[in-house]
Amino acid sequence: MNKTKQFDYTPRYYDARKERIQNMRKAYDAEANATPTEQQLRLREKMQNAWSIESSYTKQSRSANIRLIIILAILLLATYFILDYVDIFTAEIIDLENP
Repeated sequence: MNKTKQFDYTPRYYDARKERIQNMRKAYDAEANATPTEQQLRLREKMQNAWSIESSYTKQSRSANIRLIIILAILLLATYFILDYVDIFTAEIIDLENP
């Protein structure tokens, strides 16, 4: 008689935290074993990345503020013209009532 097939299945579990910790350990081990010039290059790259993120945030903030000022100016002008038109319209109605 033929024997049934046996499967050797081992379930896998993915732990994102554990993988992140392992990656951090590898990075720190690489820094510990690096030469001083490599350490300086890594530090320079980190600083440039931090500054570029900060400068991009500043640019986005500045453009958002300018956009807000433009929108407020347009709304104020539209309100002014609408209210001015209402005053002209009411003046014409009053003139029509008093012949």
